Amino acid sequence: MPPASPAKSSRIDVIDALRGSALLGLFLVHCVEHFDFGRYPANPPPWLAALNKQAGETVFFLFAGKAYAIFAMMFGVSFFMIIDGAARRGLDFRGRFLWRLCVLGIIGYAFGLIYCGEILSMLAVLGLPLAFFYRTPARILGWLSILLLLQLPFLWQLNQSCTDPAYTPLRLGVGSYYKEMYSVFEAGGFVDVCRVNAWTSLLGRSAWSVENGRYLQMFGLFIWGLLLGRSRVFENFEASVRLAWRALTVALVAWAILYWVQKNLPLSDLPKTPRGILRNLLSSYMNLAQTIVWVGGFVLLYQLTRLRNLFRLLAPFGRTSLTCYVTQNVIGVILFYHFGAGLFRQWGQFQSLLYGFVFLMLQLLATHAWLRYFHYGPLEWLWRCLTFFSFEMPFRKRKTIEAAA
Repeated sequence: MPPASPAKSSRIDVIDALRGSALLGLFLVHCVEHFDFGRYPANPPPWLAALNKQAGETVFFLFAGKAYAIFAMMFGVSFFMIIDGAARRGLDFRGRFLWRLCVLGIIGYAFGLIYCGEILSMLAVLGLPLAFFYRTPARILGWLSILLLLQLPFLWQLNQSCTDPAYTPLRLGVGSYYKEMYSVFEAGGFVDVCRVNAWTSLLGRSAWSVENGRYLQMFGLFIWGLLLGRSRVFENFEASVRLAWRALTVALVAWAILYWVQKNLPLSDLPKTPRGILRNLLSSYMNLAQTIVWVGGFVLLYQLTRLRNLFRLLAPFGRTSLTCYVTQNVIGVILFYHFGAGLFRQWGQFQSLLYGFVFLMLQLLATHAWLRYFHYGPLEWLWRCLTFFSFEMPFRKRKTIEAAA
C-alpha cells in the first residue's frame, strides 16, 4: 500500500493538544524522579528540603499515574483513526498496524538502552490485541475495559489476604532489579548504563508493571480510547461538550468518595499485606478518576472558553510526541546520570522541576518552529517510513520553504 500524503484536515486539534498536555505532565514527573533514578543530594538546607517535598508531592498529585493514562487513552483513539482512515479508502490497515507496532517496539527497545523508564515497548506489546478488537461490539469492549480497570487480580489478592493470614501476593523481585540499576546509574559509564538497560531494566520495569497492575490498566485505557474514537465524539462539538460534562461530574463525585474512604477507612488496623493491596487499589481508582477529570476539564476549557488558543499551543507537542518524548528523556538521562553531568548530586526535586519548566518552554518553541517547515517530527517521519517500507514520504513543506526563501 503506498504511503498516504499528509492531510492537515485529517487531524483533530483537541486530540493533539490533549496528548501534548499528557506529554507535559509525564515529563515533569520524570524530572522530579530524576528520570527513574531516585537519588537526590544529601542534607539540603531546611528551606530547600521543604520546597523539594512540596514540589514532589504536587507533581505526583497532579500528574503521576494520570499523564501516562491519557497517553494510553489517546493511543487507542489514534489506533481507531488510523484504521478508520484506511477503511474509508477501502483498505484494511490492521496487518500494517501490527507491523507499525513492531517498529515502535524496536524504537522503544533501542531508546530503552539509554532510558530505563521508556513506555514505548509496552505500548507496542499491549497495542497488538487492538487490531483484533477493532470490530468487537462496543458493549463487549465497554465491559471488558471495566473489568480491566477494576484490577480484578488485586481484588482477588485482597480477598485472599483477608481470609488467609499466611497468604503472600506475587513478588517478582522488583527491588533487586532497581538496586542493581541504581548502582550503575550512580557510578557507571555510558556503556554500563546501556548494558544494564539491555536486560535488567527491561525485567525490572516489566516486573513492576505486573506487580502494580499497569498492564491491565493500560489496555483498559486503550479500549476506552478505541471507543471514544469509534463514537467520533471529538469530531462533534455538542457531543464532546456533553460527554465532557457528564464524565467530569461523575469523576469528581467518584474521586471525592474515594478520597473520603482513603482518609476515613481504618487502614492501620489491617494487617500489612491487605493494607498495602487496598492502598494500591484506592490509589489506582483515584488516579483513574483524576484522569477523567483532566480529560473532561481539558475538553470543556478547550471548546468553551477563550483558553482554546492557549491550549492549542500544546498541539505541536501532540503531533511530535514521539520525538519530544525521546528527546526529553535522553537529555534528562545525560544531565542527571553519573556518565553525564551527574546533576542528581546537586539538584533536588524543586530545582529539577524548574529545569523541567524551562526545558518545556524551549521545546515547545522548537516544535512550533519545526512544524512551520516540516509535516512530521523526525522520529514520526522515520516511524511512518518504516511502516510503509518507503522513504519517499513527504517530510518538508515545500510551499512554506519556497515562500520563506
